Amino acid sequence: MAEAIILALRKIGSALADETAKKMLAKLSEKVNNLRDLNDKIESIRMQLTAMNNVIRKIGTVYLTDEVVRGWIGEVRKVAYHVEDVMDMYSYHTLQMEEEWFLKKYFIKASHYVLVFSQIAEEVIKVEKEIKKVVELKNLWFEPSHLVADQLIEMERQRSHDNYPLLFKDEDLVGIEDNRRRLTEWLYSDELDSTVITVSGMGGLGKTTLVTNVYEREKTNFSATAWMVVSQTYTIEAMLRKLLMKVGREEQVSPNIDKLDVHDLKENIKQKLDNRKCLIVLDDVWDQEVYLQMSDAFQNLAMTSCWR
Repeated sequence: MAEAIILALRKIGSALADETAKKMLAKLSEKVNNLRDLNDKIESIRMQLTAMNNVIRKIGTVYLTDEVVRGWIGEVRKVAYHVEDVMDMYSYHTLQMEEEWFLKKYFIKASHYVLVFSQIAEEVIKVEKEIKKVVELKNLWFEPSHLVADQLIEMERQRSHDNYPLLFKDEDLVGIEDNRRRLTEWLYSDELDSTVITVSGMGGLGKTTLVTNVYEREKTNFSATAWMVVSQTYTIEAMLRKLLMKVGREEQVSPNIDKLDVHDLKENIKQKLDNRKCLIVLDDVWDQEVYLQMSDAFQNLAMTSCWR
């Protein structure tokens, strides 16, 4: 469960750190009242998620299999996924707004963004209500014995060594444990016709959490690994540069990497991945074209690639 919350917190942090977006949102708030405290509400959600994460970290190991505890963790997971979706909308539209601001189109489309961010504000209100319900459920269901002091947690972790983190991560996979096992088997299968594994579906199903769990468990078995967030606004040059930086040792990457074109970037990636077993994840993929545009960089390589 901690992983789902951390992903949501990262997206909130990234969005709230964009000072240009804050200024533009302030401009929009002059036209409509419900946007004036939007960032404050998002910050409040960040604090609430952080508190929930702290509560989960205090849950004693023995209670992680308790049906009541698992049920509550499942509700928290749903909230975290909803927050992820809302922050994806927020980040996408602030980026679009920044680009149009730069191109002097913002004032022409201001009414469009008022509508878009008003919808986002409505989703934020829904998240606030969901959080309130989750807090109420915790107060109703949890007993003091479910939560233990930090010292006890550390003792439990020391006794179980690596087993505790693995058990804790599996709490992210409530209801999708079979998919985790199946995905892991595919990674090592010799029967696959393709080295590409697709994990797809509507938002909130736990795709990122599932792949994150498998990636973190299995990445030590691969000599080259990379986790790449694509989004709707990617450029193939930027994706290839990022991949080259991740799979190539920093001191071995060309100092002129910013000057390399698509062909040269792909050739460099081929050289870095030659005779290496690779695990590469393309996350937040909206169009399979991104993989097709990159695929020839992976020719004749022993590589497993997952994307969603």
